[in-house]
Amino acid sequence: MNNSIEILGVYEDSFRINIYSINYFRMIGLIDVDIRYDYGIERVTLAFYRSSGTNSGKINGLWYPIVGIKIESGRFTEFTELINYVLTKTTNGDEVKKGWLAKSPFFYYHQKEDKIIKGFSSGKHYESLLRIGETLRDLYEEWEFEDMESLTPKSLNDAITSLEIYPNNKYSQRDNFERFIWDICNGR
Repeated sequence: MNNSIEILGVYEDSFRINIYSINYFRMIGLIDVDIRYDYGIERVTLAFYRSSGTNSGKINGLWYPIVGIKIESGRFTEFTELINYVLTKTTNGDEVKKGWLAKSPFFYYHQKEDKIIKGFSSGKHYESLLRIGETLRDLYEEWEFEDMESLTPKSLNDAITSLEIYPNNKYSQRDNFERFIWDICNGR
């Protein structure tokens, strides 16, 4: 996998969301972005969740990136082989509960710097992911999104690991997403 991956921009009109939990009010969402790879610019769907600001110093209302959502309690088996490996490598413990928001790669290699907000990676993608999270917060507050009641944990996982090749792309959503997550996991 390469190290020339870079997020270039966001398709704001692709933002779609649904309620994930009520107790700690959280929303989940999908957004399409352009990412530059060594083989060209590809449109890629990324997953985010809206923080309730209840733990780990997260900011209420800010949208944080996730790799997916755990469907069954236990070891990682529901994602692709590579994503399962990355999550196993970056998560504390072997057993994870159903419903867990898979965000550990975005905390992996986190350096203790006062100036960075945890949860957006600590490598070169930090600024881009934070900017997307802020953009999604603004879009949400301005009611500029598609309310997608069919967006469940399973459909979110299916969307980001889809074998579909988007128009004008060379590779599938799954291939592009895996390359992006691998890049983050390797601290780039």
